[in-house]
Amino acid sequence: MVGNLANFTKIDVLRCLLRIEKPVSRSELSETLNLGEGTIRSILDILKKNNFLESNKKGHYLSQKGNNIVKKIRSKIDIKEIDLAGVFPDKKKIAADIRNPKIISKSHIVLRDVAVKNGADGALILNYDGKLKVSDFDEEQDFKDIENKFDLNKNDIVVVAYADSYKLAEHGALAIAVELNNGLKEIMQKF
Repeated sequence: MVGNLANFTKIDVLRCLLRIEKPVSRSELSETLNLGEGTIRSILDILKKNNFLESNKKGHYLSQKGNNIVKKIRSKIDIKEIDLAGVFPDKKKIAADIRNPKIISKSHIVLRDVAVKNGADGALILNYDGKLKVSDFDEEQDFKDIENKFDLNKNDIVVVAYADSYKLAEHGALAIAVELNNGLKEIMQKF
């Protein structure tokens, strides 16, 4: 007899890992991540198996190894909910600052497709060279609202993924981040 198929992805494992900052219960993670408690239990088992997580009566918390891996992840990406007035109205938006991305050999359309394949409705890919801009677009756009949310460095890429839910927008943004940052890709292979 075949057991239940996993209804989560490695991106969900990454999302969970990034949400554990203090002891947290399975039900709190379930609500925050918009995933069922059984799914959260499976994800927590993966994190425990990799020695990223410990548990006690107060909840689940990062081990020293888990803290180190989260610091490493946060050195490569910063991710935030954003609200851009007039841009993708009625959609939830997540922006990710991808630091030290590999050289983009893929077009922005291919990267947008990575976001869509991972649940987002679409994504806007912005390059930072003192100012955020869409590289495939000649017309100047004002992305100061996004620039002000991050501590950007030259050659960073900012992805704005959008969807009907923050969960799906976050999936899209993180999928592009993993695609563009070899360090994140290596971390994901541990899951």
